[in-house]
Amino acid sequence: MDFSLFHLPTYRAGFSSSLTKFYEELTDSVKLADKLGWARAMTTEHHFHYYGGAVPNPAVILAAWARETTRIRLASGVSLVPLRHPLQVAEDYALVDHLSNGRFDLGISRGFVPHEFEAFGTSRAETADRVTEALDIIGRFWKGEPFEYKGKFHSFAKVDPWPLPLQKQVPIWIAASNDRQSFERAGAGGYSLMMNQYPMTFASLIEKHSWYRNAWAAAGHDPAARRAGVALMTCIADTEEEAIRIAGPALQEHASAFKKVLEHREWDRNYDNYEGVLEGWATGGSLIDAYRERTLICSPGQAAERLSAYMKEGFTEAIFTCRFGNLSGARCLETMERLTKEVKPLLKG
Repeated sequence: MDFSLFHLPTYRAGFSSSLTKFYEELTDSVKLADKLGWARAMTTEHHFHYYGGAVPNPAVILAAWARETTRIRLASGVSLVPLRHPLQVAEDYALVDHLSNGRFDLGISRGFVPHEFEAFGTSRAETADRVTEALDIIGRFWKGEPFEYKGKFHSFAKVDPWPLPLQKQVPIWIAASNDRQSFERAGAGGYSLMMNQYPMTFASLIEKHSWYRNAWAAAGHDPAARRAGVALMTCIADTEEEAIRIAGPALQEHASAFKKVLEHREWDRNYDNYEGVLEGWATGGSLIDAYRERTLICSPGQAAERLSAYMKEGFTEAIFTCRFGNLSGARCLETMERLTKEVKPLLKG
């Protein structure tokens, strides 16, 4: 199982000494992941809110990380292509691919935050079709032959694709959460899959992953080429109790912010009284159930046990979110070290 690093860059006052310092700390974690031999480092795209909005365009920070690393692959995890012109997405990430010497993976998503769609004048009802059209345009651009296009959302006269990526074929990952058709389109199209554990139960995650696997098989793709990653909110400590004490409040605020933007309450800046979000997600109705079912906030032994369960279900990559809420950059680095030195050897066993 590959280990990868994922930053949903949530920043507000108190999460670091400054936003500039926050970016430096994110870069330090990517440099460590490169040193530790992790597979990928990725960041997502959000807008106009402290929930992820510190990186409104992943291409910019990935270009910076490309100059700070030598081996690790760099990924948009994700680019919100329904909110962008596909030609600009193709250009931006072709440049990132060169700056990283061919270490770029494209990850895309339909998006889910209402205020983002409203600000950019895009209907959420159109996102599936917009993703399909964007993939078509980006794919044709990266093939390198001049082309014109007349689509449902984008039409343009003949363009000469420039610059082209360094890689002959850029790996493409699709992030999916709920819609069954999204999983099935990803599988049928032969794309890699990204999922996020904390908004859903383990049983729900496995069911949705099976939609992807079945569609992949039905399309006749090579089973050995299938790649699927699961993102996990992560903090490793000597005991489960210590890990929850350290990361619990950070996870609860993160989950609360997620719920607020999902419900179009982006102007609600009350950072307190958010414990009920996690309690509502727990199968047994208690916070400890939520941590055990949806996170990797635990001891090294527990982490290895949970990761083994994902491996058994066919996941090929564990994607760790080690920096969220008020967890420090130093805590993120410590968790990454422990994952590599204490958890991964247990998986090999």
